[in-house]
Amino acid sequence: MKKVAETIFVCGNCGNEFSKWAGQCSACKEWNSLKEIKNYELKIKNGKRSKNSEKTEIVNLGKLEKKIDNDVTISTGIKEFDRVLGKGIVQGSVVLFAGEPGIGKSTLLTQLIGKIGGMYVAGEESADQIAIRVKRLGLDANKFDILATNSIEEIEENIERTKNVFKIAIVDSIQVMASENLGTGAGSVAQIKESAFRLVTLAKRTGVTIFIVGHVTKEGDIAGPKLLEHMVDTVLYFEGEKTSDLRILRVSKNRFGPTDEVGIFRMVESGLEEVREIKIDEGSKIGSALTIIIEGNRPMMLEIQALIVESFAPMPKRIFSGIDYNRGQLLLAVAQKYLGIPLYKYDVFIAVTGGIKIEDTGADLAVIEAIYSSYKEKPIASGTIGIGEVTLLGDVKKVKAWEKREKEAKGLGRKILDIKNVKQLKV
Repeated sequence: MKKVAETIFVCGNCGNEFSKWAGQCSACKEWNSLKEIKNYELKIKNGKRSKNSEKTEIVNLGKLEKKIDNDVTISTGIKEFDRVLGKGIVQGSVVLFAGEPGIGKSTLLTQLIGKIGGMYVAGEESADQIAIRVKRLGLDANKFDILATNSIEEIEENIERTKNVFKIAIVDSIQVMASENLGTGAGSVAQIKESAFRLVTLAKRTGVTIFIVGHVTKEGDIAGPKLLEHMVDTVLYFEGEKTSDLRILRVSKNRFGPTDEVGIFRMVESGLEEVREIKIDEGSKIGSALTIIIEGNRPMMLEIQALIVESFAPMPKRIFSGIDYNRGQLLLAVAQKYLGIPLYKYDVFIAVTGGIKIEDTGADLAVIEAIYSSYKEKPIASGTIGIGEVTLLGDVKKVKAWEKREKEAKGLGRKILDIKNVKQLKV
């Protein structure tokens, strides 16, 4: 038997590997990005793998099912978190937890450990800083074990050693983790791929659930290679407007549960608290209309507010908060044509209360109602809710989960506005 040392060259930009150095990466065309990596040793005997090397066994599922019971799922102790994941955390899974900086990712994950205990791998903070947050949130410090490091090798060593002690480990964040095997700096594509692969393998080997924190770019995508999302079991997005106290937890990938659920939280001084429903002031108001949207599988009543004021500028203002700009412009055009509102000489301001972003077209009718109410300076009929998608012809169509919305409206003591075209609107 002999050991053959291999030297490979890895592109720090795209992560591709090459056997020879080159000035330019042939994959991504980046110049001077190839770094030499040594000490890759393979045990070779007569051109074949050594018998002493570790082998992978074939597992029969019939035998494996006898070992599986309900204990493979762990409740987080946070109902909104469990709702999004399905029933809870699956042991040995890897969850990518993404969101904009400052949105509350670390706060929510700190509360998660405060419920069930675990290891917090701090790559961006010190143990003292985390201790301050734990104290502010009123959590039990004894449930926290802090590992302040940026080394994947140290994470592997400590999780292997404590795998029978902790159920979960949080790595905050993947963008600052690095492996000693690579010559590139933390945050490079090669380092993110290597670190994520090592963490996924570690979770499957030890049975410890690992939450990987990832930042998002200004475009809203997770920073790093797209491969990162394919490698993990679950991808969660934590989002919300920083000017609002509401936060929404969405799931875009889940191998063990639903992908259409959302969790709603409110940021308060003591951390993130679960929100069962968004409270709305009762009573009819000028420029206000109510609607019911579907967030995941949950019906939710929201208020749409509109302000229509005469403009003295050459180009009237169009400001939308919580509504897609292009969708808002389309609804303004429909209101102008079929309701006869001369919006070309008015400034228009539309907002969704609570800071929630609406993607549900079922709120179209409520937007039209709010615009019409503000223009006429009269409130919408009391006790009604506007639900329906508005077409370019002004027609109002039913949307998905109509029965669920109707049931929610009845439960709130309200009725859905029954019109077929926006021309039938009255205030």
